[in-house]
Amino acid sequence: MDKLKNVTKVVLVLLCIGSIATLFMGGFMPMFSVAFGILFLYYILVYLVIIFIKKNRLNCAIAYLLFIFPILWAIMDWEGLLDVLLDGIHLDMK
Repeated sequence: MDKLKNVTKVVLVLLCIGSIATLFMGGFMPMFSVAFGILFLYYILVYLVIIFIKKNRLNCAIAYLLFIFPILWAIMDWEGLLDVLLDGIHLDMK
């Protein structure tokens, strides 16, 4: 669980930097700041779950699944993940 806690901290730092960087970029990039911010909040919740759960095999498996789920979703269907995170904001490039 310590490895997962450390990796979650790294992901939190990267998401924080990414959301701040995209916020200051021009064009349509500030919209992605919203998506990175939502993922940042999700990983804060995952980090809190990791801190407060008891360490047994089932809880470790659940924590790993909570951590890896958005990453796998992004690998398989990046546009679908963005559609969920940016619900209500339509990226029409016409």
